[in-house]
Amino acid sequence: MSAFFEEIDYLKADIATVGNNIQEIQSLHESALTATNGSQSRNYASQLTTLKEETQKRNDDIKNRIKAMEGVNGNFPSTTSDGQIRHTQTNALRKRFLSTIQEYQDMERMYDQRYRQRMERQIRIVKPEATPKQIEEMIDSDQSSQVFTQSLMQAGRTGQAKAVLNEVQDRHQDIKRIEKTILELHQLFMDMSMLVEQQGQTLNQVEHHAEDTAGNMEQGNQFISRAIKSARATRRKKWWCLCICIILCVVIAILVWWFGFNHVVSQENP
Repeated sequence: MSAFFEEIDYLKADIATVGNNIQEIQSLHESALTATNGSQSRNYASQLTTLKEETQKRNDDIKNRIKAMEGVNGNFPSTTSDGQIRHTQTNALRKRFLSTIQEYQDMERMYDQRYRQRMERQIRIVKPEATPKQIEEMIDSDQSSQVFTQSLMQAGRTGQAKAVLNEVQDRHQDIKRIEKTILELHQLFMDMSMLVEQQGQTLNQVEHHAEDTAGNMEQGNQFISRAIKSARATRRKKWWCLCICIILCVVIAILVWWFGFNHVVSQENP
């Protein structure tokens, strides 16, 4: 079991590292949202891409190691002590990993909305009359609407319009990367959830066996308690019988002595 617990500790540390990466990704998102120029924005985007790729690789490794652990656990029946420990520890580890994935997803969805809101504000600075549909096209379309782009450039303040277009294009790439991450995390979450379903029956067997064991122990304790009481009662009965026998023997001895002595005295004094 020592190798098993070493693997558990390794995976716990890896999941903690993913949690730290999530915090760092969040910090980079905040920096990207407050970037004052395209150079800063692209620098943060590059750091985000590198860190997200490293985090995704780590997530995949954790998933595969948990799957491998589940495979090994199958060799240990849930009715055994080792089997119960393995299934319980692995289940707790899986839940921790799922919670971390969910935290990552929620954070990415939040920043997806914040990037969109920032893009909309920038667009409305140079074109306040832009419709929600036009803004959505600029945000979501891989090729921004040419008609709207021309309209934006003709809205006056050409320099500012170019800056807005550059930021919209940069933010569009940021949003695409975020949505790619969300899809990857969703697939990872589904894979781990399927593992939970597959192991559900095994875990139920572990719990059922644990309940049976507890029930058997309780019944055993009750049996032992009854046996002790019965043994004590038997010993008391034996003592009572012994006392009665002694009393009877004493009474008989007294009677024998009494009648025997009186008989001898009667013969000596006719």
